[in-house]
Order: sequence, then structure tokens, then C-alpha cells
Amino acid sequence: MEDLVDRIFNNSASICQEDSAKFGEYCRLAIGRQWFARLVDSQRVNCKKVTEQTFYRLVQFFAVCLFECNDADDFTPGKSLMNMCFTFYHEHEGVPRCDDTTQKSFLYSHLTDQPIWKSLRFWNAAFFDAVHQERKQRQPDHQVNWRHLTTEERENTEILNENITFGQLVTFLHNMMELELSQQMCQEFLDKMATIGNLSAEQKDLIQSNIGNHFHAEDSNKSRKHQRPFNKLSFMKRKVGREAMV
Repeated sequence: MEDLVDRIFNNSASICQEDSAKFGEYCRLAIGRQWFARLVDSQRVNCKKVTEQTFYRLVQFFAVCLFECNDADDFTPGKSLMNMCFTFYHEHEGVPRCDDTTQKSFLYSHLTDQPIWKSLRFWNAAFFDAVHQERKQRQPDHQVNWRHLTTEERENTEILNENITFGQLVTFLHNMMELELSQQMCQEFLDKMATIGNLSAEQKDLIQSNIGNHFHAEDSNKSRKHQRPFNKLSFMKRKVGREAMV
């Protein structure tokens, strides 16, 4: 698997039918899916922009692995691959550089038909995992007993958790809409996670407004995909009293 991933990025032309068949066998195993996701993720530090040949090899192998992730309910590598679908891209030759939306093609644009995206179970699991990981990173003392915290520390922790949930929810809904999921599915996901994450009415309403704008723009002009991109609503995050927790 390590050799194959290296060749995908550095020598795509050397990959043959036998390599593709072996990859399919590896991806039927949890360890194979896990290693592929980890190895591809490690390539992000080198370069997010890839050649056209590498790009379409990634599309090919991502499609296989995502299919197996969905079939096996293996959502951890699926979440990692989803993130990388919005990371790796190639640039079209001869396209003016003044407009990033026409200049770049990301992997996700060729993988919108993957069954795993249609599963709310996948999105729920991926979202909870993402929130959990960010809390671990931003709250190194997260294991401190709640009863031992002061009132101010409890309030700051609650605000921080709310902000983490809000930020992740914005990102996930952006990805869901870029993957061409239905408004009903996006709405159901928002309602559930906003309730679980205890978002304020103002935060939920703002996300709700952006979802409505996105689908209204699509209905108004079907010939132009993603006419109005989903805003990154970081300005809605509430401030935490202690700088150490910001």
C-alpha cells in the first residue's frame, strides 16, 4: 500500500491493472482502508496541488475506498477521505488565474455520486469525531472533573464547546452542499446537531439562512453550479473570557 500511494503521487503511469485489482482487495479489509487514508493524508504536507494524471488516479482509488467504507460502515477513514476530497486539486491549463473557482478542480467534484455521502449515519459519526478531536486539541485539561471547575471556568468551557460545534457544523454543511446533497438532508443534519450542540438561536438562524440562500441560488440558475458559496461564519463565535481557552 505504501508503494502504491507513493506511485500515485510520483509515478502514476507505472500503475497497472494488477495494482488496481490488489488495491480493491486491500480495501475490503479495515486495515487496508485505514492505511490508504493515513498514507494519502501524509502526502498533504508535500503539496495539495497535483498533476492531472495523479488527480484522476486519486479519483479512481478514492471511489473504490469510499465504496468499501460505506459497505462496511467504516466511517473513520471515510471521514479522512472526505476531508481530502476538499484538499487535493489540479489546475486546468490555459484557464485565467484571476478566478479560483474556474482555475481549480478538487477531488470532490468527481466523487459526488458516492453512496457514503447519502448516509446520515456517516455524517453523524464523522461530525461527532471531528468535534471530539477538536475539543481534545483545544482543551488539554478536558479530563478535569466538572465539579472542580469554578463558575467562570464552566461558562468558558460551555462557550468554547458551543463555538467548536458551530465551526464544525458550518464546515460540514458546506461540504454536504458542495457534494450536492439535498436541502432536506442538510436541514435534518442541522436540526439534530444544533440541538445536540446547544447552539444559540442566532447561530442556528444564520446557518439556516445560508442554507436557504445556497439552494435558492441553485434553483434560480441551474446552469451555474454553486452560484453562491456557503459563508464561513466564524464571526458568529462567542468570545471566551479566558484567553487560554480562545
